[in-house]
Amino acid sequence: MIRLLLAALLAAGAAACETTPYEPAALLHPEARAYPADADAMADVEGALARSAVSGKRVLLVLGANWCHDSRALAGWLETPRFAALVAERYELVFVDVGMPQTGEGRNLAIAERFGLADMKNTPALLVLTPEGRAVNLESARSWRNAASRSEEAIYAYLAALAGEAEAASSLPMATTSITVRQADAEVWVGNDDAGCRFALSPGGPWVGEVSALTGLPENPAILLRSGPQTPWRCVAAGVFQFQKRGAKVGFARAPEGQPVAP
Repeated sequence: MIRLLLAALLAAGAAACETTPYEPAALLHPEARAYPADADAMADVEGALARSAVSGKRVLLVLGANWCHDSRALAGWLETPRFAALVAERYELVFVDVGMPQTGEGRNLAIAERFGLADMKNTPALLVLTPEGRAVNLESARSWRNAASRSEEAIYAYLAALAGEAEAASSLPMATTSITVRQADAEVWVGNDDAGCRFALSPGGPWVGEVSALTGLPENPAILLRSGPQTPWRCVAAGVFQFQKRGAKVGFARAPEGQPVAP
């Protein structure tokens, strides 16, 4: 009976950690056990915020656990040279072990709650924080439970776009697919207003709040995202994330000089 109970608990945890079948023999991503169970996690977070206040970089807060292969996959990518270079230049990185919140055995969950992730049930979660401690990606922070099945390019594009400074633009075209205007099934314009990030099929609108509300796009399209100089990078990141989640190939280019982009 005890063995059956343990098996059920582990199965429940794995189901919340991953959304695709996991085959260790066919591992296609790096892995790292970066979540120290004995660390003073709150002190680590405070230290990252203190460094952020001095450097002006954003904090990359990864909430996961070494038992979860999606958590290990995300940590593994962050340790590769390409990601390490981006993180070193643009982020203050901190890993926090959250145990197994899926089964009620979570720990350090007060950290997740502090930054807006109440009732955390899946691992991993990824938060990008300003030096003031404000989370800028709450809408997608919980979505990383399938990190092991995400491509290197999709993860890099997300992090590059959320780095928070204009210099991140130089990384974004490398992070997305190289798509020309001729190759694109559609150009999607990215802007923002008081309601948040907005998307449209032409710079004149009509503008919508989610890419799923754009009509007339084919299945698995090739999309060229365009944004103006005042468009926040978090909105570009939201567009990249939403389209890639729908199976689209995504490229990026700034709007032509002088082209207004505003809802």
